[in-house]
Amino acid sequence: MNLVIFVGGPTACGKSTFTNELSKSLANSKKYRRYQGFFDIGTLRNIPKKEIFKQVTSEQVDDWFIDVCKESKIIISDIHYAVQMNRNNINQQSEVDIYQDYVPTVSKELLNKMFLNNIKVVAIYLSCSSDICYGRAVMRYNNFEKELRTQSLQDAELENVAERREWNNIVLNDSIIGIELNSELYSPEELVNQCLNYLTDELKLDQGYQLIKKKNT
Repeated sequence: MNLVIFVGGPTACGKSTFTNELSKSLANSKKYRRYQGFFDIGTLRNIPKKEIFKQVTSEQVDDWFIDVCKESKIIISDIHYAVQMNRNNINQQSEVDIYQDYVPTVSKELLNKMFLNNIKVVAIYLSCSSDICYGRAVMRYNNFEKELRTQSLQDAELENVAERREWNNIVLNDSIIGIELNSELYSPEELVNQCLNYLTDELKLDQGYQLIKKKNT
């Protein structure tokens, strides 16, 4: 059985850092975002970049992502569990309406396809208060590291609620393993250790798959 580990949460909760650290601790793992499938399919078909989201469908990207998951023992994918269509690269607008409805990024259809292809899903939620996340986002912006995705503290609060709601909807599925980790209280290294302890104790990955990289003592 192959494994997909989704790592989600609000903007600046530490998804990328945690994902990078987790990938170092899991042998046979590969980092891959489902969203990247749009561009990979576009490149394969020589579709101009401006036309990718018009010619490549979400269903095609789901099927592409399934194939990627089947080719690797473990896929680690950092995502937003909820997005507003007016502020992503598919339908980016200059003026953002922070009250626009959030939509899920992991569909029931994708989860069903994973189940049918014998792909185990772990959905991790990195919890962090809105004020901390917004402060981190502003600091990154001021340091020219990333664009400012959340425009205000209220914006960050709305996103935080939506992210948790969609994660909760995912883990209602009995076949999905849900793990919540607090990135406000613990360092990335501590969070990875917490995650690995759960994976080895509950899923027996170290015994059944020989996936955990042994650290020197």
